[in-house]
Amino acid sequence: MKLKLLLAISFVMVILYGCNKDEVKDVPTNAPADQNASQQTGDTPTDQVTFNFLEFSLDVDYSATESYEVEYENKKSGISAKLQDDRQNVKLQGDEAYTKLEPLFKQLNFDSTTPNDEVIDQVIKVFNIEDNYQSIEVEVEFMDGNEKEFKRLP
Repeated sequence: MKLKLLLAISFVMVILYGCNKDEVKDVPTNAPADQNASQQTGDTPTDQVTFNFLEFSLDVDYSATESYEVEYENKKSGISAKLQDDRQNVKLQGDEAYTKLEPLFKQLNFDSTTPNDEVIDQVIKVFNIEDNYQSIEVEVEFMDGNEKEFKRLP
């Protein structure tokens, strides 16, 4: 009985640790902020915003086994970031991913009113996406609350 309890506790601890790996711990002072969290702390969102979205997801498929994926979230609970590039064998999470993604995000200047093709063109240029992709999909939650999905097939 004690062994089962010990194994269950160990299993739960491993799961909880794994869930936290993509959280950004070393958040720069100029990192963008969730408007709701900023209002609660008294900061104004414009004081800290360096890009105009709270969530950004990029999925580029090159083949059934090769893709380039980016996930970024800035919520009340904190910032999380992931970057996976199967072609370069890169898998980054948390601070490492954020450090790599922040300068790229700063180059993006689209908003919720930007046409689909302009958004995709910017993402391709900024993230250096190779022309031989099968599909590209970008999902964004903007600071103004709008959520948009942008797609392109070659």
